[in-house]
Amino acid sequence: MKYVLGFLFEYKYYKNPANVRIFANNQLIDEFELTEDINLKNIKPPTADDGADLYNFSKKWTTVYQFVKQLPEKAFVYTLDESIIKNSIRIEITNNNTNYTNGFMTKWSFFKFHSIFLLPTYYLDVKNFIAFGEKQIQIRKNLPDQHDEYDDSMQYHLRWPDEDRVVKNNCFIDSYTNDKDLWYQWEKGGSFSIKLPIIDYIYEEGLKMLGPINYEQLEEKEKRRIFTSAKMPLYFKCLKLINTKNETT
Repeated sequence: MKYVLGFLFEYKYYKNPANVRIFANNQLIDEFELTEDINLKNIKPPTADDGADLYNFSKKWTTVYQFVKQLPEKAFVYTLDESIIKNSIRIEITNNNTNYTNGFMTKWSFFKFHSIFLLPTYYLDVKNFIAFGEKQIQIRKNLPDQHDEYDDSMQYHLRWPDEDRVVKNNCFIDSYTNDKDLWYQWEKGGSFSIKLPIIDYIYEEGLKMLGPINYEQLEEKEKRRIFTSAKMPLYFKCLKLINTKNETT
């Protein structure tokens, strides 16, 4: 099975290029230097011309799509064989570019991550993605003691295909706390790395997915199912990934 791994981030250039290296386990997937800004671009919601599946899905999730107005103008996307997706995905960034002098700093280079995603190419077909999401909804509804509220369900279960959270003290921490391990939508300057575990989703045979940082500390793993990201089909459309692969599982 083939997987698609993607990185979406803003980048502010200053002084010297930033070096980026991407690994699956310890295997180098790509290395490149960034010599100019990566800014946001405006995006439009799906229309009927994009196909009935995507258009109707966007109407169902209007509460999500009305807030997705921009994306980074450049994406870094890789097709990987399942055989090299084992324990982790890691991105290492060397970016020590500032005007720091005598204890003062007014200019610096930084990254701001919008998404890191991993999924089988099979789910780049919108029909397959939607069907998988609907299946997960039904599974969650049938769980004992399942919360009915959208927010409670989303906070408790795993997110797919773009898990972006951190586990501390056996549970997910708030994305707005000032924790050094948080990376989603934070401006990060200097050199740093993000390492996300690869986990085998126990309720979908053969599915590998990104887990949260410190996943091994998470309690009640056996009770947590998947909550699919409604915004991802729009991302796939804007990145021109939809139906680029047509594999069967």
